[in-house]
Amino acid sequence: MAPSITDPRYAHAEGFTTVAFGRGGDFICTGGSDSLVRVFYSSKAERDQEAITLEQHSDNVLTLSVSRSKIISGDEEGTVFCFDVSTSALAESGKLSVEPSGTVLRSVLPARDISISSSERQAAIATDDENVTVVSLLDMGLLHTLTGHRGSVNSVSYSPDSAYLASTGCNGTVRVWDMREDEPSCISVMHKMAYVCEPGNSMDQSKARWSPDGRFVAVPCSDHTIKLVERGTWQASAALGGRHTKKISHVTWSPNSRYMASVGLDGQVVVWDVAARTAILSHATAGALCQIDWNPCGNMLAFTDGAGAMYIWDDVIPSDQGHAPPYERQSDVVHETVASHDDNDMDSAPIGGLFDDGDGADGGAEMDSDGADDDIDDGEALDDFVVDDDGGGYAERQAPRWMASDAPAHAFQPGSTPWVSGRRYLAFNMVGSVVAVAQDSYNSIDITFHDKSLHRDVHFSDSFRFALAALTESGCLFATTTKALANDHALRSADDAESVLSFRAFASWSASADWMFKLPLKEHPRCIAASSHGAAAVTSLGMLRLFTCGGVQRHIESLPGRVVTCVARGDLLLVVLEALGSVKSNMGARRLEYEYVLMTMDGQTRVARGCCPVGPGAEIVWAGFSEEGHPATCDSKGMLRVLHRYWAASDACWVPVLDTRRLASERGNHETFWPVALSASQFIVATCKPKTRFPPFPAPILDELDVEVPLLHTDTSVGQQEAKLFAARLFGDQLSGEAERSGGDYPGGASGQSRDDLEQDKLLLRLIQLACKADKSQRAVDLAQMIKLDRSFDAAIKIAVYQKQTTLAERLMRIKDTKFGSEDDEYDNVHNSDDDQPAPAALNARRHRPPAATYGQKQNTATSKDSSDMDLSEDGADTVSTKPGGMAAAMLEDDGPELVVRPAKPPVTSKPFNPFGVAAPSTSMEIKRSDSFFKAADLHSESPSDVSSRAASPSKRQQREDGAAIAPRKQAKMSAFQYKKKAPIADDADDEA
Repeated sequence: MAPSITDPRYAHAEGFTTVAFGRGGDFICTGGSDSLVRVFYSSKAERDQEAITLEQHSDNVLTLSVSRSKIISGDEEGTVFCFDVSTSALAESGKLSVEPSGTVLRSVLPARDISISSSERQAAIATDDENVTVVSLLDMGLLHTLTGHRGSVNSVSYSPDSAYLASTGCNGTVRVWDMREDEPSCISVMHKMAYVCEPGNSMDQSKARWSPDGRFVAVPCSDHTIKLVERGTWQASAALGGRHTKKISHVTWSPNSRYMASVGLDGQVVVWDVAARTAILSHATAGALCQIDWNPCGNMLAFTDGAGAMYIWDDVIPSDQGHAPPYERQSDVVHETVASHDDNDMDSAPIGGLFDDGDGADGGAEMDSDGADDDIDDGEALDDFVVDDDGGGYAERQAPRWMASDAPAHAFQPGSTPWVSGRRYLAFNMVGSVVAVAQDSYNSIDITFHDKSLHRDVHFSDSFRFALAALTESGCLFATTTKALANDHALRSADDAESVLSFRAFASWSASADWMFKLPLKEHPRCIAASSHGAAAVTSLGMLRLFTCGGVQRHIESLPGRVVTCVARGDLLLVVLEALGSVKSNMGARRLEYEYVLMTMDGQTRVARGCCPVGPGAEIVWAGFSEEGHPATCDSKGMLRVLHRYWAASDACWVPVLDTRRLASERGNHETFWPVALSASQFIVATCKPKTRFPPFPAPILDELDVEVPLLHTDTSVGQQEAKLFAARLFGDQLSGEAERSGGDYPGGASGQSRDDLEQDKLLLRLIQLACKADKSQRAVDLAQMIKLDRSFDAAIKIAVYQKQTTLAERLMRIKDTKFGSEDDEYDNVHNSDDDQPAPAALNARRHRPPAATYGQKQNTATSKDSSDMDLSEDGADTVSTKPGGMAAAMLEDDGPELVVRPAKPPVTSKPFNPFGVAAPSTSMEIKRSDSFFKAADLHSESPSDVSSRAASPSKRQQREDGAAIAPRKQAKMSAFQYKKKAPIADDADDEA
């Protein structure tokens, strides 16, 4: 098809306009002097649709960079924003989804150019402050500051494999940086190669760009040519020129590196055949052109001019004229021509004979003045430079080589966020939030409490520009630090300025509880923590400094310089460090391992220490304490873990309690969760939009995720009950262990512990019922051995009897006698005595422990087998009941300080009553009448008040009203075992008649 150029589409106001294609070629981004970023669809059928407009910037947008899933833009204020792009939404609904994900950088000078690494883990940013800033896109933290330019930097470009970075300055110097090391170094300097320009004018600046095959860097030069700097030798191998009459402002490569396009202030768009060193196409416009970009997956160009207009050039390379397509993947050809560089046939080796002075050249290009040989001498060093930079799979990936990493660990403050529109959270937890708002010459701090009855909200002006904060109920600890450690390039203080620690008390009997310390030069806080027992700060010199709430310096010690974060609760301080086992690969990836140290806030006791696990390829992004006191961490894969049994140092272990990523997938969405706090049953998070990591402003809406221990088969009822039981036992043990460690009482005292034990026993009873229904007796025995309360054990026996598991019931009774002793026998002996003596202490103790179940006296013949299943309710009531018409009901009801029995309605039957619901014991199993099972039935048949009155005054037992029912125990004996005994009381005989 013939080339065609669309009419100008005025996307922005008049001024410098930048443009970039999406990595998949399905959309085009533009930014202009109206402080807007617009996203257009690139296909012919959709390009006339309304553009997506992003309004986060407040000044002229000067640069754009797009990767597979991100759009990063920088403006003249020095603010660099990141946007997440969801291409899956485009495939499903035909609509592109672009959402802001945070602030990458805040610089005091304009951002001129941005380049994203191929792994999307780093971004290099050129600003007017003579430095190149390298930022992590994982946590928006500062990684490196590349110094060496003597003037403003106007261009940066990563090589396709991210091994090298090329930068150009306004003084014409081109520098190449080796990014494979932990500390990048400049390996080549080319003076006066690029254009010399005045800083501050984007139209007067030019950009250098790497070729997609990684072999050359294209540099617009002062003689209106484009020089190609060869990788490895870092010398200009050739130049393309002869068409532009004014400064070349921007260049771009075709996806296969065969062609190049350039625009200049002369209004020309020139398309070059790089192999032939000639211009094959050109187009002239009326005004100066700003930037140009090639569709990474097609035969399309997009360029912009100084009037704010965008043009799209379709079918740039005319295939009907014998030109090879620009997007043909050439990986196999490249490897062949590199291996045999003597083959100069242009058709079969378009890259190998790139600068051969053959007869086929039309002389449109000129040689570099240094007279270097035009041929590529040796390609052996370039064999691995073909990179699958668009994910097409055409380059065979090599396995990364891992090596020890000595890069400094990046510290973070839990509950903090990057700058977004001049705001950031310094701290966010269940106490409240600390928000910093950027002003012209200072920051304003807003401390907001969730519980307004606790304290009044606080607002003050911050002339120090605090970068770290730790919020507690008793006060807030603030700290200043360096730009690199705080990822805050709006800080006015230099790196050699003194850092400050400041504590602001909220409520105290003393009117002067606030305090402040200045740290020595070259020592800056990395992370801080505070609790009701004091404050802690870990500094850049590896110092751990501990303070009391009143500002007394109580302890100092040295830690390895690998501290990642620290948090405090009560008298405990958790410090997380990067372990020595962390390694890096030759591809720039890192595999992190962590360690932890749990100590007291006075620094005198090491409670526990050891490894702190994370998922493969994950990093710790949050640390804190649960409401019960569990140290907890959450990694970037969404796995939440708690440190269990830390009070027994050798038994401490990290237990996973929730997989938030699996939870999000089960919900059917791609939302992310920002951790806030943890309790025994819920993980408090702020739900963020897909592809974003931090909550928005104003205050986010908190979500409560139920703790779901990742056990097996949690999609079944048994698995769900087991997960609930595991979590209940885990956090119950934590309360007991912490009380033992600190020498305090269990929360709520003995009644609170009994209540928690009862909750665990109810979960066990539900599992025992399911095991009985499935005829898994051994499983039921294993579960019963975990029961803590003897009355719960009675309920387990009833369940076994009710499910006609006679052998299991007998075994459970023997286990109960072994586990809880023979209190039932003692009570039964006291209960059946005819003496008029007062009840002994053992009886009084038993009165406070109500029965687990009562027997009915009659049974309905119409009741079916299906209606007799036990029903263990989950509505929150402390009951274990049966369905209507069932044989028995064991109801454990928490009624004030004592647990009372609520008997079920007695069923009616024409058959003799049998509590087992099976054949008589003479044919099934022998149960002596002295067994505790029947003795407990006596107790269960009457309320504690009846037992008490009868024990105190036995003569009243004979004063029974007419029509009273016979005791169930007596009826059970008489009917089930044909136990004939005359009633000693005349009234009883009349009742039986």
